[in-house]
Amino acid sequence: MIAPSSGSTAARLDIVIVNYETPDLVDDSLHSIGELAPAILDDVIVVDNSAAPHAAESVVRRHPSAILVRPGSNVGYGSGANRGVAAGTAEYVLVLNADARLHAGAVEALVADLERHPEAGIAGPRLVDGNGVSQPSCSEFPSPGRLVMHETGLWKLLRSTRFGERFTPFFDPGIASTVPCVLGAALCIRRRDFDSVGGFDPEYFMYYEEVDLCRRLLDRGVVTRYVPSATIAHIGAASTVAHHAAMQREMLRSLARYMRRHGADRKLMPLRAAAITAGTAWLARDVLHAPRAGGRSSLRRSAALWRAVVGDAMAGWDRV
Repeated sequence: MIAPSSGSTAARLDIVIVNYETPDLVDDSLHSIGELAPAILDDVIVVDNSAAPHAAESVVRRHPSAILVRPGSNVGYGSGANRGVAAGTAEYVLVLNADARLHAGAVEALVADLERHPEAGIAGPRLVDGNGVSQPSCSEFPSPGRLVMHETGLWKLLRSTRFGERFTPFFDPGIASTVPCVLGAALCIRRRDFDSVGGFDPEYFMYYEEVDLCRRLLDRGVVTRYVPSATIAHIGAASTVAHHAAMQREMLRSLARYMRRHGADRKLMPLRAAAITAGTAWLARDVLHAPRAGGRSSLRRSAALWRAVVGDAMAGWDRV
């Protein structure tokens, strides 16, 4: 159970958890917050984008100090997070995926870093998997070249070369620094800066909404910090694994939206080529793994995804 807010001026942080059809993970996340009971914590707000209300309502009843916000439909991650942030008042807000788990001292380290760096509006932690192994936590802004390097795995093979260093998408996980963007599984946000740009752009249904936010803030002179002394565990893909193909396609659509808004090439020709390359890499990987992953039915799904990705790219994502 999460301890009630003390009303102390030390309570300076809200936590917003965005959920879609993962009530057990929300329950675990709320337990991890309750066990740590950070002194700076004010409200814990759960935004439930699920179709049916009952599971999330049942979870929140077990944590009576948590606040439930239900948009009434799946409005997407960024839009859901916006509603959660709006439900609180604290100076800082930690936006979490439902499959994120706090480690001791994480929220304090994130807030302390933002206070040491008034020029920053976002701070991101070091993300680790369930075994404590570091995950990619901060990155360069996306580009067609980085998409190809990441989705084909070439960045791992070439990262020690000059070419690989130019296009590697991620930074050293052990070094605190100002970075272009941090991953959206866990974002600590200064409310004032978040509000100054209108929060997450709700046009991004899933993926790249945090990258877009970091970019819009940077355009106003507000930077993003990476804070490896703050550690948060992240399972990854918990709410999207059942819809893998649709989410891969949505990821590319969101990237196209980002590139169209922040890049110079409105026709997205390099991104079209990069997306087809990435889709072909996914298909080749699935062909190699097909005997262990469902045989012909798996290959049919992979081929359908490849056709959809190629079709979107050839059309230039004209509805994005």
